[in-house]
Amino acid sequence: MPLFQYSCKQCGAESEILVRGTEAPACPKCGSTKLEKQLSAFNAVSGKPSMPMAPCGAAKCCSGQACGLN
Repeated sequence: MPLFQYSCKQCGAESEILVRGTEAPACPKCGSTKLEKQLSAFNAVSGKPSMPMAPCGAAKCCSGQACGLN
C-alpha cells in the first residue's frame, strides 16, 4: 500500500495519503477528491539505510565492493 503526496485543488492543502488498491484518495482537510499527485523526493536524509549493510569490518559492503570506510 503506497503512500503518495497530494495537493488538493479545492482547498490547497498538501498531505501524504495511504492509497489502498483502486480507492480514490480524498483530502483529509476538506474531503474533496479533486487531488493532484505531487512528485515526492526519496527519503535519503533520514540517516538510516533502507537496506541492512554489512559492518565496515566485513570484507565487502552491500554494494559487493570492498568497504572504503575501514
